Amino acid sequence: MYLLFAGIFGLILGSFYSVCASRYGTEKTVASPARSYCPHCNHQLTVLENIPLLSFIIQKGHCIHCRTRIPLFYPLIELVSMLWAILAAWNATTPLEWIALMIIGGICIVASAIDLRTFLLPDVLTYSGAIIVLGASYAGILQIDFIQSLLGAIIGAFALLAVAAVYKLIRKIDGMGLGDVKFMLMLGALTGVEHLTIFILAASVCALIFSIIAMWGKKNISTAYVPFGPFLAFGALITYLYGDQIIFFLH
Repeated sequence: MYLLFAGIFGLILGSFYSVCASRYGTEKTVASPARSYCPHCNHQLTVLENIPLLSFIIQKGHCIHCRTRIPLFYPLIELVSMLWAILAAWNATTPLEWIALMIIGGICIVASAIDLRTFLLPDVLTYSGAIIVLGASYAGILQIDFIQSLLGAIIGAFALLAVAAVYKLIRKIDGMGLGDVKFMLMLGALTGVEHLTIFILAASVCALIFSIIAMWGKKNISTAYVPFGPFLAFGALITYLYGDQIIFFLH
């Protein structure tokens, strides 16, 4: 029953996350306009048209008024949020840890969605996320030692900064933004220095697979960009939950 509650709660939060991500960098705010609307015909959605994930399925992915296709961006965020809420509830050892993981996961989801849409990672999310993770580990809420968490944040950020510097030295172009480095402060703190290698490896493999699929058949891929933030977030969250199991499997 608690997993069902977690899933429903995750869906509701996912709807909010999609609003945050879609309105970032625009004249709109999270609070204004207050109600969701179709960006094509400006129709304000009714309650039945705004049920997370379910409305998208019932309406077959189209606005019920103008029949414009609804971007997959919205239901995917809701789905990911639901899955994370369930996984966090399944693995959390205390209610406080689940709450902390929901906050951390929410920051990761919104930051990743913004990165996919704009190739930017807002400082307000990356820095606040790092503070929250370090604070939760210091308070003993998360299953990670504070020193391990602190070292993971520092070493992880410097490692990514070094990779970015070497890439720019060789290619003469920026291959990774500073937003990824700042994001690493939060995510390195979440995995800790002990699982840092597994985390970065998982993120890199996922990014590589996605890049190959996304660029398949394209003629000019030398200037193509793939946001790294979503893969860093995925790698860190999975490593936090299943890092020990991954290491055991690899051995």
